[in-house]
Amino acid sequence: MNTVQKNNNIFLNQKSNNLSEVENIIVNTFLDIELKKERYKNYKDYEIFVIEESLKKMKSIESYLFSLKEWKSMYKIDKIEDTENRFFLDSIKINNLKKNLEKEVVYHWKLTDFKNIRVSVIKNEELRRVINTGAYISLPKRINIFLSKPLIIDEKNAFLSFDIGNGELGNGAINHFTVLMKKINGKWEQKGFYYDGLMY
Repeated sequence: MNTVQKNNNIFLNQKSNNLSEVENIIVNTFLDIELKKERYKNYKDYEIFVIEESLKKMKSIESYLFSLKEWKSMYKIDKIEDTENRFFLDSIKINNLKKNLEKEVVYHWKLTDFKNIRVSVIKNEELRRVINTGAYISLPKRINIFLSKPLIIDEKNAFLSFDIGNGELGNGAINHFTVLMKKINGKWEQKGFYYDGLMY
């Protein structure tokens, strides 16, 4: 099978379990919100490629902790709303999350995971080949999206890590963060971003 899955393919390679209903809603809500931002206006006509192998959910915890350390070092964490709305996990909850993720299996994204946007799914190995050989120069304009499965904290909070790159430049960085998705009045919204400490 071709390493890129097109939307009209009948056969979809399913290497792991499907997303739960809640995970599916969070992922699709995130993409709906994120890709409509001003940052992406120059990419509105680009094809969207999702990298098949998901980012690990542990990345969300690492980003959260890095961002918390930075926040404290700048003496910004001095308001009650900071801990209630942004840095709401205590050390016990963090350690429990880490323990639960020790044997985390990489999820493999499928076309059926994406409800509201047209995407193709490409293996990470194929993306690396395209970049290393310079083949991206002759390909249609596209953005590449790395996603983690949502890390569900509780019924109202979830983390999602992402990395979005400009495929026209191989995979030139556009944006990469962990986002806090919070359920408010029955709808999931972006309510905080955690930098992962990695340079573009």
